[in-house]
Amino acid sequence: MQPVPAGPPAPSTMSRAIPSSQVEFSVGRTIARTFSTWWRHVIAFSILTVGAMAPFWAVALLGGFPIAGVNAPANPLEGAAEQMQPVIPAGFWLAYAATMLLFLVEMGAITYGVIQHLAGKKVSLGGMIAAGVKRAVPLLVVGLLCYLAVLLGFLLLVIPGIWLACALAVAMPAVVVERPGIFGALKRSFAITKGKRFSIFVVFLVLFLVMMVTVALVTIFPMLTASFSPLAGVVIGQIVNASLGTLFWVLPGVVYHDLRVAKEGVETAQLAAVFE
Repeated sequence: MQPVPAGPPAPSTMSRAIPSSQVEFSVGRTIARTFSTWWRHVIAFSILTVGAMAPFWAVALLGGFPIAGVNAPANPLEGAAEQMQPVIPAGFWLAYAATMLLFLVEMGAITYGVIQHLAGKKVSLGGMIAAGVKRAVPLLVVGLLCYLAVLLGFLLLVIPGIWLACALAVAMPAVVVERPGIFGALKRSFAITKGKRFSIFVVFLVLFLVMMVTVALVTIFPMLTASFSPLAGVVIGQIVNASLGTLFWVLPGVVYHDLRVAKEGVETAQLAAVFE
């Protein structure tokens, strides 16, 4: 009796199967995921933006500084002499700095929300705020370093600035999810975006163009409603601007998620597990 032939050898335990979720990074998929995530949580994200802007708006309104569409005259020359301020008070700059810091906290909060959403978990406003506050200091430092690096790059004939902006696009999400330290976050962003920076540029460019068209329409809307409800046009314009602005906080989180899944084979559940 002939022995039954053995089947194919079992795969080596040293080999790692490619996760089913690992796919090539796609510009279209990333944009679609960004809009779907944003739309699903647009109210919570907008509340974060309003909170971040609160110090700036409060000081500007109380201090009498003109804000387009709110307390600035329709004619920019109207009351120009009264609006001129010889010295901008220190309180204004403190409020501006506070708003910039809160924007960074907001980005950390929204990154948390994005990862939780993509993992199919409940996203709460309190959870987002807590995640952003916990990482406030490293977010501030990394955000400042990224800003200075990109600014220097733009001063060197623009192209280096665009390249650096794409290379550092996921530094802030890395701070929130991986917590690799200040310079570790910068290094991680360079590593994760390597080979995909042109695609990242296209993603941001498409979103920027969509934003510009929408903002143009929102700018026209108050003019169309001025004859019967000037306030309605202003309010709607401010709401739309605040809501759309969060798209640029959602996008880095989605790009970070998609790049890690595509390039490193990480499952979304693993990314979300760091918050548990």
